[in-house]
Amino acid sequence: MGSLTSTLLGAANALDVFQYALNISQNNIDNASTPGYAKQGASLEADPFDPALGLSGGVSQGPMVDSRDLLAERDVWQQSSAAGDANARNEALTMVQNAVPVADGSGIPAALQNFFNDVSAWSVSPTDGTARQAVMDSASSLVDSFHTTAAAVSQTAQSTDEGIASTVDQINQLTAQLGKMNAGIQAGGQHDAGLDAQVYSTLETLSGLVAINVLPQQDGTVSVSLAGGAALVVGPQAYSLAAQPAQPAGAVIDPGGLPHTDIYAADGADVTSQVTSGTLYGQLQVRDVTIPGLIGDATQPGALNQLAQTMAERVNQIVSQGSVSAGVPSPGGLFLTDPAHPSTAAADLAMDPNMTASQLPAIDASGAPNGVPLALAALAQPQQAADEIDSVSYTTFYGNTAAEVGRQLNQAQSDQSLTTQTLSQAQSMRQTEQGVSLNEEALQVLQFQQAYQATAKLVSTLATLTQSVIDMIPS
Repeated sequence: MGSLTSTLLGAANALDVFQYALNISQNNIDNASTPGYAKQGASLEADPFDPALGLSGGVSQGPMVDSRDLLAERDVWQQSSAAGDANARNEALTMVQNAVPVADGSGIPAALQNFFNDVSAWSVSPTDGTARQAVMDSASSLVDSFHTTAAAVSQTAQSTDEGIASTVDQINQLTAQLGKMNAGIQAGGQHDAGLDAQVYSTLETLSGLVAINVLPQQDGTVSVSLAGGAALVVGPQAYSLAAQPAQPAGAVIDPGGLPHTDIYAADGADVTSQVTSGTLYGQLQVRDVTIPGLIGDATQPGALNQLAQTMAERVNQIVSQGSVSAGVPSPGGLFLTDPAHPSTAAADLAMDPNMTASQLPAIDASGAPNGVPLALAALAQPQQAADEIDSVSYTTFYGNTAAEVGRQLNQAQSDQSLTTQTLSQAQSMRQTEQGVSLNEEALQVLQFQQAYQATAKLVSTLATLTQSVIDMIPS
């Protein structure tokens, strides 16, 4: 009777175990499309069988098996960061490229060409008032083109700053969410598959914004830091980042130059160097490298300012040495610049108010009646020795500057295409390792249902036998 009872109890326990396994499979099926979910498995353990000791065997519920593969997760995070970087650079560089046009008939190249065409026409008729006025008008248009381009690049810098601020806000929101999830895990949610899925889905989103290191803890929480070690999440505590303007490192040539945008940790430490990939890194690269290369910062003039300053100084040198007529020297140069602020030369370039069309000198120092316009027209070609600007003409210098932006954009677009593919591959491999296969789960459900039904019949049979034995006992 004791053996029959123990067998009945063992079979009843098996029913609970198989129901437990069925519940896990059902949970897997329900969460097959849940972001961040890793399939779970039921582990079944054999009970010891030794009739002499009253051990009837059977099956018991073992610990739940989590398929989470941290290597696969880290690969996804790495590729997600690379994709975020490429996407951010592509977006920001597209705005920069639009700010420095190179198409025929637009921007600084067209204004330079019009100016040189007008001074060439003036050299044919050096005393013609209409030709002189055309030179003044084209010079004014050239000034406007520098202003427009510099303003467009500055606007791009502002837009990129706004993008950086938005990205930092998103990072802080996600780390705050992870802190709350860690608190939930510490409060008893260590084996909550839904909470675990939320954690890893959030980590993947965060990795696209900034490269992170993730260290799972024994209590089920995750600690998150930047690549260089600055803490973002420790237990329930989240540490916010901040984007702030800062002067770049290097010898200062213009204290009023465009500041960089740096990233600071919650304790005030500069952690910009720890941002090594992700959307934030791509935005910072364009904001603190590409854009200053065009419009300067405290340590460099920038290509557009270098072009404006060099062109204006050379034109002024030629014009100021000329004569309006015999014995009437030039009243000055054609443009106004401020050498004290080399990083704003393009934005500050202006026409000299003392120069008018009637006073524009055509006679050079040697007495040639059209020497000044000929010398100005020659500036369309590469300069000599000390007057060189990278040994190319002004138009070519601008074209090379814009081409460098285009090269960076092409690289960003190529990187975007590549990282999109590699991210997809990493996600696919992760899915293979820990994703839910509905076919596998359907097979598991079928097997456990059959086992449950067979055990249920055994329980029913044992119950009947037990009752029969009880009925045989005399009252």
